[in-house]
Amino acid sequence: MKFKNVKFVFIGFVILIIIFAAIRMAAKGKNKTNNESDVVKQTVYQDNLRLGISNYDTINPLLTKNKQLMDIEQLIFEPLLKLDSEYKLNLCLATEYAKTSTTTYIVKIDNSIKWSNGSNLNANDVKYTVDLLKSVNNIYSENVKNIASVEALDNNTVKFNLSEETNFFEYNLIFPIMCQSYYGEEDFFKSAKHPIGTGLYKIADISDNQIVLEKNENYRNQDIENKNINKIYITIFKEIGEVYNSFKIGNIDVMNTSSVLYENYIGKIGYYVKEYKGREYDFLSFNCKDYLMQEQCVRQALGYAIDKDNIVSTIYNNKYGTSQYPLDYGSFLYSANSSSSGYNIEKAKEILNNGGWVYSNNRWRKNGGTLTFTISVNSSNAQRCEVAKTIKTQLEGLGIPVTIREVSDSQYMSYLANKNYQVLLTGVYNSYSPDLTYFYGENNISNYNNNDVLDILKDIKNISDSKKLEEKYKTLVNITKEDSPYISLYRNKNFLLINQNVVGNFEPTSYGIFNKFETWNRE
Repeated sequence: MKFKNVKFVFIGFVILIIIFAAIRMAAKGKNKTNNESDVVKQTVYQDNLRLGISNYDTINPLLTKNKQLMDIEQLIFEPLLKLDSEYKLNLCLATEYAKTSTTTYIVKIDNSIKWSNGSNLNANDVKYTVDLLKSVNNIYSENVKNIASVEALDNNTVKFNLSEETNFFEYNLIFPIMCQSYYGEEDFFKSAKHPIGTGLYKIADISDNQIVLEKNENYRNQDIENKNINKIYITIFKEIGEVYNSFKIGNIDVMNTSSVLYENYIGKIGYYVKEYKGREYDFLSFNCKDYLMQEQCVRQALGYAIDKDNIVSTIYNNKYGTSQYPLDYGSFLYSANSSSSGYNIEKAKEILNNGGWVYSNNRWRKNGGTLTFTISVNSSNAQRCEVAKTIKTQLEGLGIPVTIREVSDSQYMSYLANKNYQVLLTGVYNSYSPDLTYFYGENNISNYNNNDVLDILKDIKNISDSKKLEEKYKTLVNITKEDSPYISLYRNKNFLLINQNVVGNFEPTSYGIFNKFETWNRE
């Protein structure tokens, strides 16, 4: 009996040891989990970001022609109005603006905003900047060409007098504003001073091989200021190849490029890519006065018969993106759900049949005529010539013979000016403005005419409410897609290359690559 009691005591003791060990292990595991969580919370970020540019010309934002530098300068200098990630106008230095007549705009600015040297922004700074821009040829010349004069009505009110009515003129007010008092009587264009701005950062130092930016302590909007990146080091290289090499070995954190060949320089690993749509836009323009192209059913059918995916794959190695409309570079005024004429051979045949065309002996015929046409293309643009050949092959597979006319530069410009072509393969560099008069207004390049469209184009010039504007554009898009005076083909892509040690939200656009910059950090 005594032996049994000892046995039970021993077993109980063993059980207690096991329970104690389990509790210790659970506590240790819990503590380990907490420690791991603490490590995540205590990620250490570097206090700087490293960028690079090639072919440096000048830090002066009104004179530089360097796109890489123009992107970076948006962190230093600010405009009256700026564009967000959907190309919608937002207030920046301006507090409000209004169109008071067909050729007059009034803009109010925020006098509490300070330059990086501590002085206050005022209306004379805006007048000073516009006068500078109009005095020399520069990248913003187009923005100010229709400004006849600028008046500083008081310390915070600017009046723009235009030489002619300019659709969506407010979209031109995105040029950087300069500080008049900082330069005084000094010649702005010859000054050796580092220009000052009102942005997140200011210029701290410039040497032969580096530009250093540091936080602007007078920046007014602390809510969007990056809390960790106190300095930005911009290394100056002679050639773009050197920038790629520096990025590849990890000495540059972020770089922006429009080159589709970037993988040839940096490979495919060690970084990630944020693609965004560019504003180089190619399309087929139909002469709507031509005896064949005036038929809506023909234009519609051709839109369905062209395989755009095949074009961007075979000719542009998928580094370009297919396009459906002139505004599909990301504008808030174009919805991706808008009606589309995607590749659909059977739909193309159906439209031609419904339009009275009959398919016989591998040809489409109607009233004794045959559906065949000529595409004109600029001979100096090798890629467009290849696109024309691909379209020819695709359409001939449907029984539509195509002749390609490769023309000289002068003949090409004559076609654009006189609109005496049948079908023209061409392209434009889209403006930031959503103005579509080039495509659908009076005297457009396609000889297209629709009174409902003209009425809408007149209406939208005076609409400031974004919701009403969206509704008008929705109607405009639906009508013009149905009429099909053009076939949108493709547009270029740009690429923001980001090394794996950089984290944050990235929403680059052609207007600016530093959207959401307050979330960027380098680990």
